[in-house]
Amino acid sequence: MKKNNPHIVLVRPQLPENIGMVARAMDNCGLNKLILVSPREKWPSEKAIDSSANSKIILNNVKIFNSLQRALSSFNYVVATSNRNRFLHKPANNIFLELFKKIPITKKVAFVFGPENSGLSNDDLMLCDSIFNIKLSRTNRSLNLSHAVLLICYKWNEYFNVSTSLINSDKIKTKIASKKDFQFFMDFLKKELNEVGYLHPKHKSKSMFNNIQTMFLRSTLSKIEIQTLWGMIKKLRNTTKNR
Repeated sequence: MKKNNPHIVLVRPQLPENIGMVARAMDNCGLNKLILVSPREKWPSEKAIDSSANSKIILNNVKIFNSLQRALSSFNYVVATSNRNRFLHKPANNIFLELFKKIPITKKVAFVFGPENSGLSNDDLMLCDSIFNIKLSRTNRSLNLSHAVLLICYKWNEYFNVSTSLINSDKIKTKIASKKDFQFFMDFLKKELNEVGYLHPKHKSKSMFNNIQTMFLRSTLSKIEIQTLWGMIKKLRNTTKNR
């Protein structure tokens, strides 16, 4: 079974020094795929390189995107990190073992981290399959960005590289749809629901559709399942129009 190490995605990172320290943390744990979404300062950055110790190669291969949706389009499973409770109908976890059991390691996986000053927005979280909260002291739940990344990378390395006997390969979905395919389906579904007047009243339409999207995300649909749903909805639409 071929295992893919995850990508680390930093959304709107504020300080290049933190980006450099993130690269160092990844390198410590054998991960090397870093994505930046709309970094605040110009890239590449000498400050990031200076703070990366001997991990310059990771920074040299960084991929840059101007939106999180574009950055995640090729991924099959995405985990958002947050240190705040969110009132979203989305799977949340704070136990590493339970999280890793759900991750399809034979497909493209990403861990997403928000900006240092505010964390991920609700719109960012809606693009992800699940939310992971690192369990910390109640008196101080704030982690430096690189420390949070290091914890995730270390536990990933411990679970998948050291404790490989824990992996139940029979439960791993190998045909999960990419986020690009999923988003195409969501855009199509939203259009159809708007046309039949389901997303009403207008001021509640966003939260209504977010709930629908979360329901589908929880199912980790395969590409074939998405194609089946797409075909069903088209058939229902055409049948209704012909009546």
